Amino acid sequence: MARIPYFDPAGASDRVLKAMAGKRKVNIFRMIARSENCAPEVLALGHTLSRGSSLDPVHREVVILRVAHLSGADYQWHEHTAVARRVGLSEQKIEAVAGYPGGQDDAFTEFERALLSFVDDVARTGTVPDDLFDTVRTEYDDSRLVELVLLIGFYMMVGRVMTTFQLELQTDPVDTYRLRLD
Repeated sequence: MARIPYFDPAGASDRVLKAMAGKRKVNIFRMIARSENCAPEVLALGHTLSRGSSLDPVHREVVILRVAHLSGADYQWHEHTAVARRVGLSEQKIEAVAGYPGGQDDAFTEFERALLSFVDDVARTGTVPDDLFDTVRTEYDDSRLVELVLLIGFYMMVGRVMTTFQLELQTDPVDTYRLRLD
């Protein structure tokens, strides 16, 4: 059970209700919605970084899964393995993300290995060495480089929400909020 109650539409402000309208009833959205001040912007940024991302979907999910693994965010790993499968990651590649660097590194392209190392360095030290930065820059323009770091940081942030508040995994289908403001 989560450490604090999840979002309850009955007690929410119009601002949060608008942000939650049409959202899936997944526990991470329901917990973020508990922050009256931040919920709309955090949910909007998450939407932009996932559905509006300029990054290749496979690259995006490799990055998110690596952040989930490094953060110990089981909920995030669970949710994004499903997304990863939908965008074409094989089970071998999904498993290899957690084991990187290790025995299954050949599951990744050279650029994906660079992305994984980039995630590791940003997550662990807050920066990357010049040679790794230059390697990623061969495929990503300045805009996508900034988006990559924002993606890493965003999923580190929500991973900490998941682990700090002990969100439960959801294995059953979830409904969508149908909220009306009168």
